Amino acid sequence: MKCIDFKTYKKQIEAIFLKNNIDREEVNIFFCEFFNCFVSELLLKEKITKIEKYKINRLIRKRLNGCPIQKIFKRAYFYGNTFFVNKNVLCPRPETEILTEECINYVNTISSIKKVNAMKVLDLCTGSGCIAITIAKNTKANVFASDISTKALKVANKNAKVLSTKVVFIKSNMFRNVNEKFDVIISNPPYIPSKDVGILDIEVKKYDPKLALDGGTDGLNFYKIIATQGKNYLNKNGKIFLEVGIGEAESVKNLLIENGFDCYIKKDYNNIERIVVGELK
Repeated sequence: MKCIDFKTYKKQIEAIFLKNNIDREEVNIFFCEFFNCFVSELLLKEKITKIEKYKINRLIRKRLNGCPIQKIFKRAYFYGNTFFVNKNVLCPRPETEILTEECINYVNTISSIKKVNAMKVLDLCTGSGCIAITIAKNTKANVFASDISTKALKVANKNAKVLSTKVVFIKSNMFRNVNEKFDVIISNPPYIPSKDVGILDIEVKKYDPKLALDGGTDGLNFYKIIATQGKNYLNKNGKIFLEVGIGEAESVKNLLIENGFDCYIKKDYNNIERIVVGELK
């Protein structure tokens, strides 16, 4: 079978990405995903077949049309695990790892100090299930996760099975079908103001579900629900862990304080206030 020089072809793709304002570093990520290899292995690659080139070109066209690499290959990485993703869920982000780790550390600390066998955790707006599954894998907690989207829950269920993790999934519009109390509620809900959804980058606007983005007029709709109703679903001294949009931390903190919580804010890797944690007084 006739082969093509890979290094020459790779340079051509780099030029195309550059011309289309796509970060050059994405080329290595793209090829590593396609060949399921590490960068070090990619550097040793000399030839590819014409069939491989044809397949790659088809996927490159998707990327040039704005489809994120995670959605092209239907996998994303989060907290050391690989998650299946598609058009029905958001791709896990590094900032959400901070939220999840903050919760994991709290659950493990309390479990150790109070000798609790199994704390109960609820993940609202679970999407791909990455938060719930990661907490379940790294603590002894009994983890529940809810979402209004049947399609999103299908993705989350698939991820839990592939990662051999027990999570109880609930189809629910926020707390509507939740009938228990929890030690922890965690959520990365939709937080984009409605007026801004239409001007988001094409990668988000075209390839992420609007249901997972639109946070209402001021972007705070879901935080208002969590702040006002969350205390009814928390045990004594229960905690709420929330990821928030840029510039929303103080508003969300005040919403929680108004509803009987003590709060603190944590910044992300870019020094942006990204996590709000509230403890029920």
